[in-house]
Amino acid sequence: MMRAMRRGWNRHGPAGLAVGLCLGAQAVLAASPGAVPDAAPGSAPAPISSPAAAVPPPEPVAELRRRPAADSLTVSEDLARALWRPKSDLAPERAVGMPPFCGGGYLSLDFPFPVGADSDGYPIDAAGDTASYQVDGEVVLIGNVRIDQGNRTLKAARAELDHATGRGRAEGGVLLVQPGTVLQGDRADIDTDTGAAELEDVQFVLLDSEFRGVADALAQDEAGTLLMTRGNFTRCEPGNGNWRIGASQIEVEQDSVFGVARHAVVRVRGVPVFYTPRIRFPVTDDRQSGWMFPNLAYSDEDGTDVSVPYYLNLAPNYDATLLPRYVSRRGAGLEGEFRHMSGWQDTTLSGAILGDDDLYNGTYDRDDFEALVDDGEIVGEFVPEDRWLYAMDHSGVIGNVQTRVDYTAVSDRDYFRDLGSDLGVSSRIELERRGEIQYASGGLFMRVWAQRFQRLDEARVDPYQRLPEVEMTYTGSLPGPLEWSLGAEFVTFTRDNDDLTGLGAAVGDRVHLEPRIRLPLAAPWGFLTLAGGFRHTSYDLSDVPTTVEAKPERNIGLGSAHGGLFFERDLTLFGKDLVQTLEPQLFYLYQEYADQQDLPLFDATQLTFGYGQLFRDNRFSGLDRIGDANQLSTGVTTRFIDPRSGREYLRASLGEIVYFDDRRVTLGGSVTAEEERTTSALAAEMAARVASDWSISGTVVWDKYDNRTEEVAAGIQYRSDNRHIVNLGYRKRLANDIDQTDLSVYWPITRHFAVMGRWNYDVVSGRTIEGFGGIEYNDCCWRLRLMARRFLDSPTGRNLEDVEADEGIFLQVVFKGLAGLGSKMESVLQRGIKGYRPETATNGFTY
Repeated sequence: MMRAMRRGWNRHGPAGLAVGLCLGAQAVLAASPGAVPDAAPGSAPAPISSPAAAVPPPEPVAELRRRPAADSLTVSEDLARALWRPKSDLAPERAVGMPPFCGGGYLSLDFPFPVGADSDGYPIDAAGDTASYQVDGEVVLIGNVRIDQGNRTLKAARAELDHATGRGRAEGGVLLVQPGTVLQGDRADIDTDTGAAELEDVQFVLLDSEFRGVADALAQDEAGTLLMTRGNFTRCEPGNGNWRIGASQIEVEQDSVFGVARHAVVRVRGVPVFYTPRIRFPVTDDRQSGWMFPNLAYSDEDGTDVSVPYYLNLAPNYDATLLPRYVSRRGAGLEGEFRHMSGWQDTTLSGAILGDDDLYNGTYDRDDFEALVDDGEIVGEFVPEDRWLYAMDHSGVIGNVQTRVDYTAVSDRDYFRDLGSDLGVSSRIELERRGEIQYASGGLFMRVWAQRFQRLDEARVDPYQRLPEVEMTYTGSLPGPLEWSLGAEFVTFTRDNDDLTGLGAAVGDRVHLEPRIRLPLAAPWGFLTLAGGFRHTSYDLSDVPTTVEAKPERNIGLGSAHGGLFFERDLTLFGKDLVQTLEPQLFYLYQEYADQQDLPLFDATQLTFGYGQLFRDNRFSGLDRIGDANQLSTGVTTRFIDPRSGREYLRASLGEIVYFDDRRVTLGGSVTAEEERTTSALAAEMAARVASDWSISGTVVWDKYDNRTEEVAAGIQYRSDNRHIVNLGYRKRLANDIDQTDLSVYWPITRHFAVMGRWNYDVVSGRTIEGFGGIEYNDCCWRLRLMARRFLDSPTGRNLEDVEADEGIFLQVVFKGLAGLGSKMESVLQRGIKGYRPETATNGFTY
């Protein structure tokens, strides 16, 4: 028996295997002079073990769930193909989560000790078919050589180890295996004293990140840095050569997040498409600063639009992204985003600037300006204007206190239409700027908040600002089932009123108090809630006409009774057991009339009538108008429910309001014929999930007096996953002259190819609001999308007939496991195809 004592293996990644054997005195004395006799042919390998290790080995795992281990791996002409398994051969839990366009994955290997254990703490065991020890200190193992330390294994046909110099060589198909990494080479030179190693004709597979590649040579220095010469790598599965990166030198430092390839060429289908003297690629999921792959788009209005993000990993809980941007027909600019997270808050700061936009002068785009000059309506020269954006998004929780900030500002009304943004800032017709602090404890709720808006349409009157508003609500109990509540509010409204007259110019303060008392009664078969209250509102106004009281008050009493019943029955439909409910309800509301024509309209608007309006105690939003009421709302809802899971398959509701008195409070001051009707329009809504992947929804408001549909909306969706989506919708509203259809789809036509598209058509103008179509290729290696888009984008409020259509071509390429270009397409798909969710961003591909 020959004995060896642990000398140590280096801990580093793919080539982190340096073997050292120090023969103990017992082995030398036990051997006869010259050599240890070879093992008999066909006998078991001669073991070399070391119970006398300098560091006591960690205890092995007591029980292991056996999967393929290093024992089952052998040298292969194509290492990656030998480690690859089709989806049908993978563990069920792994195959289920794999997308359909992926054909399989690499083996998950088992190891004798915990994966995170440091193999340096374990002794070395070595064995071969024959083993010899020379007096000069050289050990030779021949045939089925295997050397183990902890979770590391080296296999070769022959190994020579020189005890005196600490150097050794393994030959004949060297295979190195450790958690996450398998490495194979023709031969390996190792230094057991320093941990350095050199291998030739190397194949490697990183099992966790699924990268594979080859190199002419691989060297590991004393610090554990890996240096590969004339190599290439890819994340494509074996046999798939869609893309790869070749480099004269590939370097991976120990414990580094990124590797570096020098003089690198990105090849797609073998065709070189990109060269850089230096490119970085991620070898772990950790974040690190660096350039990311560029975003690329083209439109006939803007020309080529390129932005190249630079990611800054400043700390584990905060980072930043800078996006230098060039729009060929507008100019150059810069966007930036800073994110910070802590135990109590999440904050994002964003900003963008594009100086001297060659297509915009602050009022007109260049084409409109030149047309007005030609018509003689304006004179002068076109002077480019700066375009900018800044935003803050914050949410936080400290005990019972919550904070929220949502603030966005842009330089002009057409900013989003012209420039959009690669930042996480949404494009809206109206930008809200809001900050608030909330406190909730028991029955007490308090909020202090401020709000203002930036309009992006052509409205000549700015909305009111709340600077600030203070709210308080307290709910308590009385003897028995009685409850009481008190609501209070103070708010200051202001806006630019220089060009306004009458009540439209009014600004000032509003105080509102609202005590209520409730008697809620509930049983399994129904409910009844009786309530009464008093609403007091007072104002302190400025800039009002002399004929209008500056400090008006309003006092209104109200009472209501809301009751409903629950009926249910068992039934079977299409072979499925269901429970059908019938839920009728009545809501009587009496609210006193108060003359409110001389009150300002700070935040009051007419709510859109629908089924949900039947059971509200005010037909207006805000508090500047409180509608008088003597009415009875009737409604009925039916549901079809799975009795075992509680899943709701269908919900349908129908109702209307019966008016006992005419409504006298209006926004405009004059009572119309609609306020004198004895009943409201019929309101209905429906939502159904007829199968696991199908859903249907719809609303209808029907005016029986004029025998016409005031509003209708319907939609049907099929969605089984993020690549099988079909939406069909229709919306019509007479009050806003809306009549539109919407069709969108995202659907695979083969295992790897899919189509996507949207057609949003406006019947009134006879124009397509947005239309796009594209094709996608997707596999586990990369994704390629090409899309053409034509759209009308007019936040300035002009009629659609007058808006010039914009056209664009979008390209997106994503190298799986790295990154890609063309991120703007994700936002187009998310907005245009209901139910589509952007895929999780990958690691940054940097250079």
